Amino acid sequence: MAEVFKLSARVEELAERRKEAIRRAFTRFHALALGCAVGVTAGLAVTAATLLLWMRGGKLVGENLRVLSSYFPGYRVDLAGAAVGGLYGFAAGFIAGYAIAAFRNLALRVALALLRQSGDRWRRRHLLDEI
Repeated sequence: MAEVFKLSARVEELAERRKEAIRRAFTRFHALALGCAVGVTAGLAVTAATLLLWMRGGKLVGENLRVLSSYFPGYRVDLAGAAVGGLYGFAAGFIAGYAIAAFRNLALRVALALLRQSGDRWRRRHLLDEI
């Protein structure tokens, strides 16, 4: 009899762990937090790359990075450009992170609604089988 209780407790524990894993897999992203995280990372990356190339110096300082001035008005590979690039990097990263989280949450909401609708339809179809 004790083995039955142990087995029952183990089955309940596994069911609870499965529910928790499903809950974690379908947790929504916080759009503002992801936007800030990606924005700070992108801003720091642009700033660090600009400062690294500026300190290195040479004839053609940051020729590849100078292309960013096409997208970020006022950006140059110098000390002031590092600050401007960091702000633009933060803005671009924030928009990208926020959009990724928003689209993922929308896709998750649509997928879960379709699954719920499918499950409801299956239950209605098999209602009499359960009686």
